[in-house]
Amino acid sequence: MERISLLPSKALFSRSLGYLYPQVRGNLNFCTTGLYVEKQNKMLSFRPLVNASGALSPRVAGAFDIDVAKDSAEETRDEDDRIGTLVMQIKEMFRSMSDGDTSPSAYDTAWVARIPSKHDATRPHFPTTLNWVLGNQHEDGSWGEPSLFHLYDRLVCTLACILSLKTWSIGEQHIAKGLEFLRAHVEQLGDETSNSRTCAFEIVFPSMLDEANSIGLELPYDAPYLKKIFEMRENKKSRVPVEMMHSVHTTLLYSVEALQEIVQWKRILKLQSPDGSSLSSPAATAVAYMKTGDSKSLEYLTNIVQRFRDHAPSQYPIDLVERIWAIDTIERLGIHHYFREEISDALDYVYRNIGKKGVPYGTGNPIPDIDDTCMALRLARSHGYEISPDILQHFKQDNGHFICHPGETHTGVSDMFNLYRFSQISYPGETILEDAKPLLQRYLQYCIKNHVDDKWALKKDLLKEVERALRYPWKMSLQGLEAREYIDLYGENDLWIGKTVYWMHNVNNPKYLELAKLEYNRLQAIHEREINYVLKWWNNCGLDDPFVTRICPQEIYFSIAATLYEPELEDCRITYTKSNCIEDIVRDMFQNHGSNQDLKLFCKAIEQWNPSLIHSLPQRIQVIFMAMYNTLNELATEASNAQGKDVFPYFHDLRSKQVQDYMKSRLRIETKQISSWTEYFENGKKDCGVAIRTVPTMFFMGENMVDNILRCLDSRSKIQDQLSMYLRLLIDVRTHENMMHKKPTIAISSYMKEANCTEEEAICRLKRTTEEAFHELVYQYLKPSKVPRCCRRLMFEHGRITHFFLGDNSSTPLTERERISDAMDRFFSAV
Repeated sequence: MERISLLPSKALFSRSLGYLYPQVRGNLNFCTTGLYVEKQNKMLSFRPLVNASGALSPRVAGAFDIDVAKDSAEETRDEDDRIGTLVMQIKEMFRSMSDGDTSPSAYDTAWVARIPSKHDATRPHFPTTLNWVLGNQHEDGSWGEPSLFHLYDRLVCTLACILSLKTWSIGEQHIAKGLEFLRAHVEQLGDETSNSRTCAFEIVFPSMLDEANSIGLELPYDAPYLKKIFEMRENKKSRVPVEMMHSVHTTLLYSVEALQEIVQWKRILKLQSPDGSSLSSPAATAVAYMKTGDSKSLEYLTNIVQRFRDHAPSQYPIDLVERIWAIDTIERLGIHHYFREEISDALDYVYRNIGKKGVPYGTGNPIPDIDDTCMALRLARSHGYEISPDILQHFKQDNGHFICHPGETHTGVSDMFNLYRFSQISYPGETILEDAKPLLQRYLQYCIKNHVDDKWALKKDLLKEVERALRYPWKMSLQGLEAREYIDLYGENDLWIGKTVYWMHNVNNPKYLELAKLEYNRLQAIHEREINYVLKWWNNCGLDDPFVTRICPQEIYFSIAATLYEPELEDCRITYTKSNCIEDIVRDMFQNHGSNQDLKLFCKAIEQWNPSLIHSLPQRIQVIFMAMYNTLNELATEASNAQGKDVFPYFHDLRSKQVQDYMKSRLRIETKQISSWTEYFENGKKDCGVAIRTVPTMFFMGENMVDNILRCLDSRSKIQDQLSMYLRLLIDVRTHENMMHKKPTIAISSYMKEANCTEEEAICRLKRTTEEAFHELVYQYLKPSKVPRCCRRLMFEHGRITHFFLGDNSSTPLTERERISDAMDRFFSAV
């Protein structure tokens, strides 16, 4: 069979879920019509992919069956093999995590290389580090992180390496090239943003310039921006609390090599970390050793050189930050289901090392930071660990704002972003997080508007991450959709800012991104198969008739596919989609059908589970009943097989109770029997249909649904009641907002009457109550419970799905439709 080339033309499909509507029948399963290339007499010509009747060209069909299908299968096998390889490699990365792994720091290595031997002061104690300095100068004469030219990093690293080489009077050519680089680039400091300055640059660089000047190195010391840097150094030194610096742990310990003239070395040693370091800084520790001869300092430095062979990192250890950010990375990329055991082990390690004042970069470091503290606390809570946000009091200022470290000159973006993310999962009564949230939102919006650079990391597009998180807060985000967005925002080569710029291999790694893309694209085939199955069921039920319903099953499938997206949860996605399709139709029927008698007969037929009772009903209601009847029977049978027991009575009871609630609600509204907000609210919660929409799916989540679990999920269960409460409030508030403040809805008017307040006051109070209900729902989801976590997860995600589709008050129903359509297009497109 001759190989042909298929060239699809512009896709002819609806805006949402285009590929889910195949317009070409047969073996070619994609929705575009286009051309193929045919070779005849050594000439290439374009031929239609389909003929006038819409059928595939015979030559195309034949070629596709043999060549394209075979190639596709081989490609799939190759991708699966690559996924397996990457999973094993990443598992090994987690297993090998010890004290942290980063790229070399030329600055710290240069300081370690200056240490004289204990036996011969004319020789370096760590000669391999001096050899590293000699062997790692860049072509332009600079030293520093090779993957990115960062001026602050290159300046401090280059000057440190020059001074190290001068110490041993070697590398004259290296020194000359380095000085040439400094003279050529130091003037560019005026063009750099202050937020991207390396840590303590304003004291580290001037102190080295003083030393360079004292030994006669020719540099432009009078350059305008260098004068400004010296002024900044003097200003900062004047504010250094010298007595405090020698009495308690402060971040000044990280940069004592730049404060040698004011340091009292014997006193400062009392603040030494347990591992012998000066706040985990090899450079600071090297100077401390050279000034004091302290054996613990030397032991720390010896361990570093043995660990990294010929160089020193910017900070060591970084075991906590490495684990925290690695977990966050694979979760945000949507590949965490491969690494549940590794995540659990890493989180156990982090949790054991959460101190009373927070989480530092590494164990033994006495100074925590708010960035890693918030990340660790959020991850721990989301995985069911018991934590308290009161730790954050150590970072809170008198004005209510938060800082990463005491004495910092400006606030970062990353640290406030992670505090904002943590605030999203607050429990009831956690005022420190609730009070912080509006302040953080304003600050982060300011950062976006003014393009503020982060001072802790050089990320691919941190501000877009922030913008996305503000637009889709946790309570209305869908994890699978967020993974799709983060695949584009994740920087596999992102760098971190300390006294130098460095790369954390186990946090920013191309393997994560490659696996995320392969996994996401693999899921596209699963989604296509599942949605085709759903559409077949939909059509077989007769629900494709617009006179029966205008509900879109693709939207409902999207909502759960973007939430429970793990490949093994296929039955859950199908069951949730069917259950919620049917429920939307039934609820709509009870709200809009004209005859109460028809609906009462419908309820009776359900109670008796007898289709023969509906023959007198209108055709539309008959179609709805039979779709519901057959679907419930099918799901009950499949669930019974999955559970090893008959669950039909349970399913039928859920179904019967829900339609009775719909009927009662309809009659109350028609007869205006709603006497109070309280009565309306209690009955309105039942209309949300939480149990019938979520519980059937739980039977397919791999959990043995024994009787005591089912009792915890009935109408009296706390999490079901809390979800119903939250949804009722959310729906009522958004319904009112969508009416553009026309006549108040029944919900708002009844609340106004009972609370004796204005419409504006009613909306404000209900919004606050909705927020409080969400915090309680978060608590019911994440706290330890007799209800299996997978069941709690489904209920919680149902709440987030509802909020996602309702949107927020910044948009109209029309723009909401566009937003949802865009989200579906985005989610169902390959990377």
